[in-house]
Amino acid sequence: MRKQLTVGSLIAGRSPVQQPVYTPVHTNLPELGKQADSRVFAKPNKQNRPIPTAKARHKQVQIKQNSRTFTIGQAPCQTLLQAAQTQGQSLSYKCQQGYCGKCSVLVVSGNDLLTAPTRQEHEKLDKKLAAGYRLACQSAFRSPTSE
Repeated sequence: MRKQLTVGSLIAGRSPVQQPVYTPVHTNLPELGKQADSRVFAKPNKQNRPIPTAKARHKQVQIKQNSRTFTIGQAPCQTLLQAAQTQGQSLSYKCQQGYCGKCSVLVVSGNDLLTAPTRQEHEKLDKKLAAGYRLACQSAFRSPTSE
């Protein structure tokens, strides 16, 4: 049997073939009636740390516009509209200055990730603001230092 040669195997002190190390991640699966003995294995990233589980993923804001629901990942210092466009979401908008109201959205969850309503939002939305509506072009994600 021949030893497999790679560029890395020619460097002194390195083993010829390095196998990835898999780290067990314990999970509970209540929908299947299984408890903590159920295991999922996560392949480590380049720094040899386990890949983040669902709990560690970034925070999200869920909004509704024209009977469509959108989930937008937290993007500090960006407006909801900017973040949605960056993430490939197609929100309706027009002026991007808070005058037309076309980008009005209902925030279903994640309102705590957004800054306080602007003057433009107060003027345009008035009573709808209390019901959870925001202007996507005006409502921005909080910066990491303000959390």
